[in-house]
Amino acid sequence: MPGQDPESPRHAASPSERAANPEDENSRLTDLVMNLEEKVSSLETEITVLNSELGEYRQVVQEMASAFGGGGIADMRREVEQMSIQIGLLQREVSNVPVVAHDAGARLRIPEPKAYGGARDAKEVENFLFDMEQYFLDANVEDEARKVSTATMYLTGYAKLWWRTKYAEIQANRVRLDTWDLLREAIREQFFPENVEYNARRGIAEVGAYRLRAGLCENLLGAGAGYPRHVGEG
Repeated sequence: MPGQDPESPRHAASPSERAANPEDENSRLTDLVMNLEEKVSSLETEITVLNSELGEYRQVVQEMASAFGGGGIADMRREVEQMSIQIGLLQREVSNVPVVAHDAGARLRIPEPKAYGGARDAKEVENFLFDMEQYFLDANVEDEARKVSTATMYLTGYAKLWWRTKYAEIQANRVRLDTWDLLREAIREQFFPENVEYNARRGIAEVGAYRLRAGLCENLLGAGAGYPRHVGEG
């Protein structure tokens, strides 16, 4: 408009004005799309950097866990997995743009499952397993190794002690628990009430067999030295 200050703010175009100037409207939409694409590209770059830093952080935590152990390291591992899950959710949101901002924020807040301490209660065991599976689904955790490492971070008390024993057996290649299905069945086998009694009886039987073998060895050693002994004698 003649005489109008070029720096003065322009009023927003009304629907009728936009309809009367389709070329201007197309230009405006093109600018908006380009701006959105630039923002998405920037977010993708940031996510790539975050993934790289997270990988380094995870390696440091793993090295510290191997060197020192302790509950503090478990907390750090849990924090790393939470960061990894948040980054995965950000990637999913970026791939689905445009999204409603408040809706995206709501989906980022995933409640953590309740920790399991080793209670011999079938209902509590099944609730823990169900909560973990829902957590994997909501957090988009698909890798089997990550499922195992994530689930075991929510074991506490006697359940954590049991897992440490199992982990030592895994390291020695005596047992394989590298998938969620295998871990889930191992937890059921160990902590279901009917299995607890069976495991206890089996343990007693194994102790008895060990004592019998030890007694036989002592008897043989005693006989070899000229002092025969009988199994069960003090």
